Amino acid sequence: MNATRIAILVAAGLAAIAAAFFVRNAMQPRVVERTVTEAPAQTPSVRVLAASSDLATGHRIAPGDLRWQPWPEEAVSPTYIRESVDGEAITRLAGSVVRSPIAQGEPINERRLVAPGDSGFMAAVISPGMRAIAVPTSARAGAGGFILPNDRVDLIVTTQGEGNAFSARTLLENLRVLAIDQSFAEDGSGAVVGSTATLEVTPQQAQLAAQSIAGGTLTLSLRSLSDSDEAVFEDSAATQGGQRVVRVFRYGREERVALSTRGGGE
Repeated sequence: MNATRIAILVAAGLAAIAAAFFVRNAMQPRVVERTVTEAPAQTPSVRVLAASSDLATGHRIAPGDLRWQPWPEEAVSPTYIRESVDGEAITRLAGSVVRSPIAQGEPINERRLVAPGDSGFMAAVISPGMRAIAVPTSARAGAGGFILPNDRVDLIVTTQGEGNAFSARTLLENLRVLAIDQSFAEDGSGAVVGSTATLEVTPQQAQLAAQSIAGGTLTLSLRSLSDSDEAVFEDSAATQGGQRVVRVFRYGREERVALSTRGGGE
């Protein structure tokens, strides 16, 4: 057998081996590699009590001002209120007064609220620039006990002159009742009879009331809700800078309007 024939047979053998290997690979099922992307792990969260809107200093909390919202568990402060721990917190905190501003969505910290009966509650309730003064009252001198906190009253003083003659005059008008004894807010329980009424007044009005307490008998005259829709001028301290501040009471709610006193009279 010559060398040429041997070379041809070797080449044919190699071709047969290659063909067999190709057919074998073609008959086997393909393995498809898939890349699996793992979803990022979710950060555990809890529900904490937060403000549902911006709450200003002095605002009286209502149930609609608060809500439960998710908060990352790792970022929960010990001062936050958890729903799992105090689920009745919205009801419990209703009626509290905001001590410092709270932004919408910010978790509630009870240190920034003052609850009725707590130290500092009355100071948080008083409007800026106003004062609170306590005057003696009774069922007879306080509209039979039907004067409640947040009502509006006139303060009448009765004095005795010469010959045992009595005279009465309206000393102050449209005053806001802050409390009757220790009752800070109307709770729907009916009449409140107490021996002391706390009224919101200006500094000048506080002096007048103090003089009248010392020299006469005071009576509270309950005003109609519609009669509270009037303007009450602040004392002279509020006219600085060419403006006079007017407190307008509309259906029991207070608005403050600045009136310019420059360039002409009122």
